[in-house]
Amino acid sequence: MKIKELLTLKIVLIITLLALATSLYFTFFSPNIFHKKIERDKPLILRTVQGREFHLSINPNQIKIAELEGKIIFLKVFGWDCNYCEKEIPELIKLKNKFKGAFETIALEYQHHSNHKNLELIKEKGINYHLVNGDEHQDFLTYLEKEYKWKGVIPLTIVLNANGQILAFEVGYKSYSLTSLLQRSLQICTAKAIDLNQSKEYISHEENINK
Repeated sequence: MKIKELLTLKIVLIITLLALATSLYFTFFSPNIFHKKIERDKPLILRTVQGREFHLSINPNQIKIAELEGKIIFLKVFGWDCNYCEKEIPELIKLKNKFKGAFETIALEYQHHSNHKNLELIKEKGINYHLVNGDEHQDFLTYLEKEYKWKGVIPLTIVLNANGQILAFEVGYKSYSLTSLLQRSLQICTAKAIDLNQSKEYISHEENINK
């Protein structure tokens, strides 16, 4: 075999090996953007420690929960060992009792308690709303971090209207009550349709609704 032909063969072999290596890398190691898009298009599923499933469809400024369509929802991130979170629990129980079918709470436990411990505390505190083990739903917590720049501060309260639009994104403990936040949200829901990108009715996590 001539030197020129041998050199050509080596070049072809090297290119083939590089192409194969690149293909394997993107298949098994790289966070492929096309795979990510497919996953984002699929509903996220929150599974409660009480045995229910909620299917979430996520869009900018909107988190639709198929099983709770038509209800005002508090989507909470909390921890059992967080004093401020603990103070909110009795109020959440009262709100659920008061508004019944029109209002729901889904709370993600963020401080790494087991399902067994979560169930014990649900019974001990008389919790009547849905509770999710945050350790089993890191995909949703990561979404909040990336999309809304949430830095893991708890309690976190996301208020959703009947169509899943985000009416409030409240980070940390507030001087006003959750009841006041819900009342304000109901006022927004009964008003004319709002544009979340432009309306002054949107409650940011820095706004005090008692002002």
